[in-house]
Amino acid sequence: MPKRVDHQQYRQELASRAVAVFRAKGYHGLSMRAMADALGVSKGVLYHYFASKEALFAASSVYGTALPELVLAEQPSRQQQQAALETLALAMEADFAGELTLLLDYIRGRDNDAIAADSQLAQAKAHYLSALAAITGEDKAQGALAQILGVLLLRLFDGKQTGFDSLALWLEG
Repeated sequence: MPKRVDHQQYRQELASRAVAVFRAKGYHGLSMRAMADALGVSKGVLYHYFASKEALFAASSVYGTALPELVLAEQPSRQQQQAALETLALAMEADFAGELTLLLDYIRGRDNDAIAADSQLAQAKAHYLSALAAITGEDKAQGALAQILGVLLLRLFDGKQTGFDSLALWLEG
């Protein structure tokens, strides 16, 4: 009897597993053959689920930018906001170096107009801003994202010596 495969679930599994491969190997230097090898499937199987590397990247971006869902009170205190921002920052930090490397490889050689028009980048930014807006309000979400990214970058530079306490200072200001 033939094995029954939930095609949607298997497609999601491939996209989820592809995140680590993109982070490790980058975007431009990675072929569908190399991706298939890394995932342990044939190139034909990969093309069955994804028409192109771009389609696979788009599908995997959903998993690469996943953040924990936080439930806050309607009027959270500064301490609750700080704790929520730290939770998101720590979740982002888990794969920050890989994501940063992938981002830089993905945009390499593209001009500002092409970057601004890229739907994958816009989706990722919108996803982060939405998560932060639930904590800080929409008016402060972009500033919070800039602050978190800055702290994460500093933590790369100094071996995680920079603390997250500056996030609290930003909320105050």
